[in-house]
Amino acid sequence: MLRKFSFLFVPALVICLPILNAAIVEAQTDATVSHVNRGNSWIPANDFERAIKDYNIAVTFHPNSPIAYYNRAVLFQANGQLDSALADYNKAVELRPRYASAYTNRAGIYYARGHLEEALADCNRAIEIDSHHAGAYTNRGVVREAKGDNKGALADHNKALQLNPHLATAYFNRGVFYLHRGDLKSALADFDGAITCAPNLAMAYVNRGSVRAALGKLEAALADYDRAIDLNPTMAAAYQNRGITYLLLGRDMEAERDFAHCLELDGSLKSSLDKAVAAAKSRR
Repeated sequence: MLRKFSFLFVPALVICLPILNAAIVEAQTDATVSHVNRGNSWIPANDFERAIKDYNIAVTFHPNSPIAYYNRAVLFQANGQLDSALADYNKAVELRPRYASAYTNRAGIYYARGHLEEALADCNRAIEIDSHHAGAYTNRGVVREAKGDNKGALADHNKALQLNPHLATAYFNRGVFYLHRGDLKSALADFDGAITCAPNLAMAYVNRGSVRAALGKLEAALADYDRAIDLNPTMAAAYQNRGITYLLLGRDMEAERDFAHCLELDGSLKSSLDKAVAAAKSRR
């Protein structure tokens, strides 16, 4: 049902937040602590440029600080600067070989680049270091699904939620897993769970909207897409999906505005958008 109208959905891997580890800081200089902490303080305001500047200073003062490299890598990764992020994660694990979160996040880069064996190895290493690292399990679940190990993937997502019942991304990833299998009821429940745990997780609203639309709940889907766009006005998939939903409701002018905005944000979606529009129009 979901593919009938070609609604887009968003897959995900866990990215750990750059939170300062006090145990590491104790062995570092006051200047390093100060700049890492100040860098962290910019994160809630999404002022990543200032945060990175402070992490740069921290690395200058203390080039053997794994937390400074790790925190900077997280921000590089979030900004799509994957080469820089990979270099910093490499340095972090060189300095601290048992840095589970660094392996977990580096797996996300390998996965994004299609290097599944390296991604799996990093997840395995993170779990070997910390068997209670929920993020590593849900990341490994995503990688395992990509490798065709569906049983292992579901087991990993379940384990992640057993370890941390409030991990929004684990609900989200398991919801995507169910979505791939056509189990819309389970997917909907997991996207609900993700939103309960993280009410500002825009991609969860996009995916829940897609499921609701596939189930014929078009007005509820619109509400989800509206919320996703409020949270992240640059998410092209939300505009495409909302446009398709408008089209199914006969609100063609609003649909056209959303399609135009979608392509402004991501022109590579034109082919999939054209197919989705044709499919939706044929079923009105």
